[in-house]
Amino acid sequence: MKSDNPCESSATKLTLKEMVDLGGSFVRWGSLATGGLCLLLYSNEIGQFPEGLNLGEGLAFYLVCAGFWIAYSLYVLILTALGSLIMVLPARAAYRAFRRRRALSKTHRNSVDLPIDFSPMYDLPCVGLALVGLLVLVIHAATDLTRAALFLALAILEGVLVATFLLVRRRHVHLSAGLLVHSDTQEDIKRKRSATALAQQVAIGFIVLAPLAVGPERFGLVETAFKTAQLRKDNAVIHVKKPWSVRVASSKLVPGKSFLGDEYEEFRGVKVLLRSVGEKVVIELPNAGGAAAKLPIPADSIFVE
Repeated sequence: MKSDNPCESSATKLTLKEMVDLGGSFVRWGSLATGGLCLLLYSNEIGQFPEGLNLGEGLAFYLVCAGFWIAYSLYVLILTALGSLIMVLPARAAYRAFRRRRALSKTHRNSVDLPIDFSPMYDLPCVGLALVGLLVLVIHAATDLTRAALFLALAILEGVLVATFLLVRRRHVHLSAGLLVHSDTQEDIKRKRSATALAQQVAIGFIVLAPLAVGPERFGLVETAFKTAQLRKDNAVIHVKKPWSVRVASSKLVPGKSFLGDEYEEFRGVKVLLRSVGEKVVIELPNAGGAAAKLPIPADSIFVE
């Protein structure tokens, strides 16, 4: 594919420095937003917010959020690349139609025509990540059509947001040149330039946060981050001190002799939802009725192998 205007200046294309700056903003703001949401999502899922965090535990816990951010960043990049590749032709066609209609309009006959370079939506790294996204989509389609449909819809949304960002960015580049158009004053140009800069940031924010808000993988990514940091274990061996062991034994978990002494009882195959962070360890108790219960136990009354 070629640019709409072969004579378009290379200044309108994303430079390496601009890509690095955008990436820095993506990491800074995205880490803050998704790290906080990661904590809230997981705490809401297990029904327990960590209590009594000290400095060391707090750092360990936020390292989990950093781990989530790494996994989430890859997820967003794959979605964005797939959506960009899907939407590049519709975006080009829609913008061409918009320019033709604008050129024929008497109201905008004297307005500046701004060709847009859509090449970032189909460059080589984007195509590579899009192929990974296509593979994920096929896997979802083979197991769960609803999940596959949500994944595809989210990818298309990301593609629309990328096209919108390129549109706003092209407008911002034009305004940054400082040229006066018709009756515009320097103050008008400055105001419009600030508005387009804000619009770019909003578009990036939506690109980053949309998969977290409505994506089908968000809880899986959160759980994976906690498991990787060993703060969650799905098949653990625990030793619980009395009287807490009595409460655990009232569930379907079978007590056994603990190597920690008579004050403790051992339980196997326990799902530990949150450990090593705060003053309590949260475990899941399978009950005979089928519904599992969450039990916070003081950290000094439980040992997780």
